Amino acid sequence: MALPTYKDIVELMKKGATVEAQEKIMELREAVIELQEQSLTLRQEIANLRSQIKLKEEVQFDGAVYWRIEEGKRVGPFCQRCFDADGKLIRLQDYDDAWYCLHCKLSHFKVRR
Repeated sequence: MALPTYKDIVELMKKGATVEAQEKIMELREAVIELQEQSLTLRQEIANLRSQIKLKEEVQFDGAVYWRIEEGKRVGPFCQRCFDADGKLIRLQDYDDAWYCLHCKLSHFKVRR
């Protein structure tokens, strides 16, 4: 659907077709609202993607679990399965020789170095 132009509306008003001109103005208003909604959706998607990229840059995998690097310090550990599958950093619980995820119920053996 082609949007009416300013020139189209002016021509209608010159002809005295004010009702038709008002209809064209309403079409433009509806198009503006739709474009604003699309813009908001795209801005939210961009913010989400930037957040995902930032998170991927902040995590390190040690062969068993993920660690988040914050101000040069390791924070975590976090579940490999939850991060790889769902993009979620789920903190692991520390048990003697393994880390345990309360979310997916997976055990991660501790890497000895």
